Amino acid sequence: MADKIAEKLGRTVVAVPPVAWTRSLDLAENQNRCLIGHIEAGGVSALLYGGNANLYHFDLGRFAALMDLLAEAPSAATDVIPSIGPDFGKLLDEATILRDRKFAGVMALPMTFPTHPEGIEKALRAAADRLGAPLILYVKREHYLAPARIGALVGDGVVSFVKYAVERSEPAGDSYLADICSAIGSGNVASGMGETPIHVHLPQYRLRTYTSGGVCIAPRAAMKLLAAHRGGDNEAAGHLAAPFLAFEKVRAAINGFSVMHDAVTLAGIADMGPILPMAGNIPGDARERVQQAVDALVALERTCQKSRLVPTPTGRGSLPDERIRPCGPRH
Repeated sequence: MADKIAEKLGRTVVAVPPVAWTRSLDLAENQNRCLIGHIEAGGVSALLYGGNANLYHFDLGRFAALMDLLAEAPSAATDVIPSIGPDFGKLLDEATILRDRKFAGVMALPMTFPTHPEGIEKALRAAADRLGAPLILYVKREHYLAPARIGALVGDGVVSFVKYAVERSEPAGDSYLADICSAIGSGNVASGMGETPIHVHLPQYRLRTYTSGGVCIAPRAAMKLLAAHRGGDNEAAGHLAAPFLAFEKVRAAINGFSVMHDAVTLAGIADMGPILPMAGNIPGDARERVQQAVDALVALERTCQKSRLVPTPTGRGSLPDERIRPCGPRH
């Protein structure tokens, strides 16, 4: 199972989209379809609904509604990965909802307080058993689980893949990441912090791929960036990465969830509406700064679109350029 999900995700940048809501906080189905269509039109074939989707704060009714949409809205060629948790109760309840659904994988959101490594492992084992399938493990803090225990979870069929997102001021020399890669193989790990560390994570640690919020705005550019890193073209990678990195800096300075949610609206891709509580939309005085970062990504995407072909990450082929599907009215 680990090899299967790794192979699927290795073909693409993994988009981590937000979720659109109506003013009454009902699922805005058409706007979510617009965002999915935009991402797919750029050649990205994996959607991971987790942090940017604010799934931490979903009730079971909204969770089931989103799962219904994700079961049929994306293309059959798109791998969809919803997330469950992070607390023990939601892990089990949401695993029950997903047990009979055929998604490419399911990720367990990271829990912070109160936790203990032994308790985290027990919860993951119970959730995988309830789901009837292995989980993708999201590692977001130092020593969340010991590398040897992650290896045991993979060996026991509890975990199939790892999203690694422990933030460092300098991504090089990350012994925790190195030990995880040694325990389960670097091909079973994705860089999980957007574009900021991938100049190190992809070539030096040989991680399978990376997850990104900015790819939701500029999917063609993100695919070219992944191809540049894999092809060793550092100059092209640096040029392509610059607007993504600027966008990530704005997210870090304001609020990652809020900026990602509203950025899709500011890019004109879909009207995302209010963000689901307990998160919040960006404050009015931050709008101009976010708009500037979004405009740079939109401009990069248009430049990449003019090339008519989107290189695959292997550099051995190309995906046909497709026009962005127009977004219909809100309902």
